[in-house]
Amino acid sequence: MSDPAASLPEPERRRSFRIGVWNAALYMGGEGLVDSNTVVPVFLAGLGTPNALIGFSAALPDFGWFLPQFATVPLLSRRPRSIGLYRLAAVLRGLSFALLAALVVPLAAHPAALLATFLACYGVYSFSGGLAAVPFMEVVGRTVPRERLGAFWAQRLFWGGLATVLAGLFVRRLLHGGTDAPRFALLFGLATVLVTTGYGLFSAVREPALPPTPESAGPLGMLREGTAMLAHDAHFRRLLVARATLSAWFASAPFIVLFAVQELGGSARTAGTFLLARMAGFVVSNLLWHRISRRQGDHVLMRVGAAGCAGLTLAAALVAFASPWRLGWLAAGPAVLALEAVFFLGGAAQSATVAGYSSLMLLLAPPGRRQAFIGLINTFLGPLMLLPMLGGALVDWIDAPTLFALCAAAALLGVRAAWRLPASRGPALPLPGAGARGGAEVDRPGHAG
Repeated sequence: MSDPAASLPEPERRRSFRIGVWNAALYMGGEGLVDSNTVVPVFLAGLGTPNALIGFSAALPDFGWFLPQFATVPLLSRRPRSIGLYRLAAVLRGLSFALLAALVVPLAAHPAALLATFLACYGVYSFSGGLAAVPFMEVVGRTVPRERLGAFWAQRLFWGGLATVLAGLFVRRLLHGGTDAPRFALLFGLATVLVTTGYGLFSAVREPALPPTPESAGPLGMLREGTAMLAHDAHFRRLLVARATLSAWFASAPFIVLFAVQELGGSARTAGTFLLARMAGFVVSNLLWHRISRRQGDHVLMRVGAAGCAGLTLAAALVAFASPWRLGWLAAGPAVLALEAVFFLGGAAQSATVAGYSSLMLLLAPPGRRQAFIGLINTFLGPLMLLPMLGGALVDWIDAPTLFALCAAAALLGVRAAWRLPASRGPALPLPGAGARGGAEVDRPGHAG
């Protein structure tokens, strides 16, 4: 199938490439200021929020991003361009975060009201991200040449990761002075400016029009198609299971931070340090992942990422059990440092998984069915994004280290699937089976920014 981006003039392709990279830097930097795995848990813990609800809040950005996608595909298939829905999502995201930033201080004396406001605004922010996901990937597929996709994702993740590192430095410095409402209001306000600017910038991409594609009749038809894909498309199934390993890591991540703060005596500033560690690993490793992607293929990145997520959640469990919390083999200070090292390597594993997954989604999509493939695989991942909520309940019921061990066991299920993904180098990817749809067709990175 022809590459839609090939029909664009070279200056236009370069412009789209640059806008996509700048979009990632602004968007990821903004989200770093209110990171769901580090900053948000500390904010909510200060309100006396139960662990299960903290876990739900950590899961909400991913859950909201993945879940609505199957419903957007039939809508987009009837339109020659996708950018309009992306712009609507941009407005909703900006307004929801702006409202939250404005209400943090006035509601500070009423924790229950502030929690309810946070969940409502964060929910709108998250689900509107899901509206943007498929249009974002479609616009990328139409404007970035197939042979430059690897470089595109690599640069997005590098500059976006670097922006998040800077955000982490700012968070660490800001929260060192306390965790009062004005400080969090400032974080949400700055995040609003950066995220809205990033979305607005990508909205300026000049998307070429393509003929509408006939789709299944509505969301129910899409779900039926998704069920058929699970049964008959091995590529679809393996990519889904392999990507799910990252969900196991995300289920444990917020509670690793809270364990360091609440059980090992870390300060609120520790949240910024953990964010820095994760994003430093994300950025530094990205240089290596880009090299591996070019030389060996994106399937190798999925293998590395899946194995890393499984191994690191197990490492977190071992460190926690060895800390003063249980065995006392490690002092509190070295235990916190060891968990920060886990977060550094976790960032590297996340970077590998996101880069590999984002490219493979576009490469494995059947000809003429890119929107459906992306929307369906992300929709099936949606329920897994609630695992942090289950993780919070398990922390209350058992303890955090046991949660880490269970997440490691769950992540192992995806490692085998990652090793069976098709090689992504060469003129074409192998078909998913005799008579099945296939062929080569051209991402919290992740997420659509």
